[in-house]
Amino acid sequence: MKKHWILYAAIGFVLLSCNQNKTTQGDLMRNTTSYDYELVGNGKILSYEVDDNTKYQFTSLFTYTDKFGKEYLTFKNNAFEEILFYDLNNEDFLFKTKIEREGPSAVPGPSGYYIEDFNNIYVTCAMTPFLYKVDTAGVLNQKIRYGMTESGYEIIPYRSHSSIYTPFVFIDSKLYLPQAPWQGNPVSTTPLCVVIDTVNQLRYELPCRFPRLIKDNELFVAGYALSFSRIFNGNEFVYSFYYDENIHIATIDHHDVRQYKIKSKYINKTVIEKRSFDDINASAKYNYGDPCYGNLIHDPYRNIYYRFAYPRVELENGLDYIALTSQGRKKFSIIILDEDFNVIGETMFPEWIYCPNVLFVHRDGLYICNNHPMNPSFNEDILSFECFEVKKINK
Repeated sequence: MKKHWILYAAIGFVLLSCNQNKTTQGDLMRNTTSYDYELVGNGKILSYEVDDNTKYQFTSLFTYTDKFGKEYLTFKNNAFEEILFYDLNNEDFLFKTKIEREGPSAVPGPSGYYIEDFNNIYVTCAMTPFLYKVDTAGVLNQKIRYGMTESGYEIIPYRSHSSIYTPFVFIDSKLYLPQAPWQGNPVSTTPLCVVIDTVNQLRYELPCRFPRLIKDNELFVAGYALSFSRIFNGNEFVYSFYYDENIHIATIDHHDVRQYKIKSKYINKTVIEKRSFDDINASAKYNYGDPCYGNLIHDPYRNIYYRFAYPRVELENGLDYIALTSQGRKKFSIIILDEDFNVIGETMFPEWIYCPNVLFVHRDGLYICNNHPMNPSFNEDILSFECFEVKKINK
C-alpha cells in the first residue's frame, strides 16, 4: 500500500442566501438541546482488504444496493482511476471498473461518481464541462454537457464526493447540481443549485444565491473554510455550511428555505479569516485545526441526522496535513438531530482514531472508518469500519 496521498482540493462555498421574504428567520432558535442520546459502538466491525495499487485516500466512497437487494461497498481508487466493488456484508472484493484515460471511452480527470445501476455509472470530472455515463466494463455510453442555463449562467463542473458530502440527487430525471463561486463567477450572483433536465435537455438555475460574504476577487481566501455538505432527505434539501452554525432546509424548487441553529457544545464560534501562506502545508495545517462544522448525513433507517463538528485543536509540526485532509481531522464530535432537526445528543470521539470523512449509513448503524493514518494501530492494507448506534443515555 502506498503511504502517500494526493491533495484533496475542496471546492469553496459560502453561506446560503435567498430572498428575505422566502427565508424563515424566526425558526433560528427553535431547537432544544436535551442531549438524551449518544453514539455507542455496538461491536460490529467490517474490514476490506485493499491491494498495493490502491492509495489510502478515500474522497469518494458510497454504498449501492442492486435490484436483488445485494449490498455493495464501493470507492474510487485515485491512483489508477478505477472504482472498486466489494460485497458489503461478507467483505469480499468483487471487481474493479477501470475508468479509461484514452480512446473512445476516455474520461479525463474523474473526480467522483454515482451508481444508478451497473449499466449506468455517472462519473464526474472537476475540470471538464461533461458528465460521463459508463458501465462496469468502463465503456462510455453517454456524455452529458453541462453548458449554460437559459439565463446564460455557465454551469460549474460538479464533484460527487463523500469527503465533502454532496452525493448525486436525481428527481424525476432531473439532476440537481450544487454550484460554487469560483472561476470568475461573482459570489453574490452564483446560484446555489442548478438543474439539468436529462429528458427535455433543459438547464436552469434555482432561485437561491450566494451572498457577498467575501469580495469577488478574494476567493483564494475561501478554500476549505467555505465548503458545504448537501443531502436530500426525500422531501427537502438540507445544507450544512462548514463555517455557519445554522443548517438550511430548502424545498425542492429552492423557493422556500428555513434555517435552524445547530450548534456544537464544543465550539464557541466559527470565524472566516483572510489568510495568506507561502507554504501550502502550513495553510492546510491552519485549516485542519480551525473550529468549524462538517458533513451532514441523513440516516433514513432511523429518520435522524448526524452533523459533524470540529473543535479547535493544537496540531503537531512536521505532519503532512495536505495528505491528511481527505481522511478527516484529529478530533471531532457528531451532533445527533431528530427528524424535526432538534438536537438530541452529541458524542465526542477520541483523537487520531477514526476517519470522519470515511463512513456510510446502514441498517446496522453508522459505520465510521477506524483506521486513521495517525492511529497507532493503522494498517495500510485494510479499510475497516466500526459500527455505532444511537442509544438513550441512562441518567
